[in-house]
Amino acid sequence: MRVDSKATVAGDPILRVRQGLRKLQHVDIWSSGMLEAAAGLPAGVGPEIAKELAAQGLIRKLLKDTWTICPAGMTFTAASASKRLTRATAERALAAFMERVVRVNSDSYYLGRVTRVALYGSMLNPDTDRPSDVDLAVEIIPKIADWDSHIEKNNERVSELTRLGHRFRHTIEYAACWHLEVFRFLKSGSRAISLADYNAEKRLILAVPHRMLLGDDEPAPISSEYSPVPRLRRRSRGCPF
Repeated sequence: MRVDSKATVAGDPILRVRQGLRKLQHVDIWSSGMLEAAAGLPAGVGPEIAKELAAQGLIRKLLKDTWTICPAGMTFTAASASKRLTRATAERALAAFMERVVRVNSDSYYLGRVTRVALYGSMLNPDTDRPSDVDLAVEIIPKIADWDSHIEKNNERVSELTRLGHRFRHTIEYAACWHLEVFRFLKSGSRAISLADYNAEKRLILAVPHRMLLGDDEPAPISSEYSPVPRLRRRSRGCPF
């Protein structure tokens, strides 16, 4: 996915709004004021920005001034603002990425294995000479089937990286070290590659045109986003339940 760096959302720079959503993507529920603070925007502009983001399907309103990010919004947070690629450049980036997948799966250093690679977005259209980027999603699972042994190896890797000067910001990074190490190697800082976690973005990816470059395809899940919320029955007076 690509965004126009000169575009705006409710009159405010889209890149600042994107940065705000990036900071909130791991927060389940947040307010427009939290969006203002995360994006460094003036006080009072949050409600209008949230309204426009909701109209674009990037976030969803839960209650009065409480919001959550939708799958499309998660994709937006990873969107690139760089210039479009030539198809030749995109093809080279994709080939190099798949070589890294082979490296991960064959190198015993890596504690994770890539089991799915899904390609989606503008690269799927053969008539597109200037794709925005190479949109990929990967599924990564532990190489060691026994969970306790896997955790032990992950802890050893964390200790090794800590000795080398790496700092883990929180316990999630510590526990997911094995996954993040593979993910970062696959990305390898490539500006041409827009990489997503398949399991986190599955609902979005399976709902749009895509092609599995590795692993089996799956049927698109039935969306429950707009399913009616069951009403709670009033208890009759004296009812103990």
